[in-house]
Amino acid sequence: MIFDTAPLAGVPEIRSGVRALLTWDDGRRMAVYARTVFGRDPSRAAGAEVVVLRDETLTLSRTHFELVPLEAGGLAVIDRASMNGIVVVRADAAVPVVPGERTVLRSGDRLELGDRWLTVEVVR
Repeated sequence: MIFDTAPLAGVPEIRSGVRALLTWDDGRRMAVYARTVFGRDPSRAAGAEVVVLRDETLTLSRTHFELVPLEAGGLAVIDRASMNGIVVVRADAAVPVVPGERTVLRSGDRLELGDRWLTVEVVR
């Protein structure tokens, strides 16, 4: 399934099974229900949703990152070997995400991706 964040505005439709709510730098919001891959033209991965992101400055990679629901609840981010990486900003600390490794997210975390960013609200 392919999504474009451009038409999403205001409060997203929330169905049961939501794992996280994302708020993008332009104010758009979206819900994450399952393993989801994000990028300018993300590679299709078996069993994963795909979200196409607009990026006029080309600071996002074709396949930039993945959000993965955890079995025990919560959510993790994986950098899919992006060119500009991902930084998780939590409180006053900024921690780069190691490509290919899971980084567990908390509500309020900000993900910085090239010229774009988003905040994460983890649903438990």
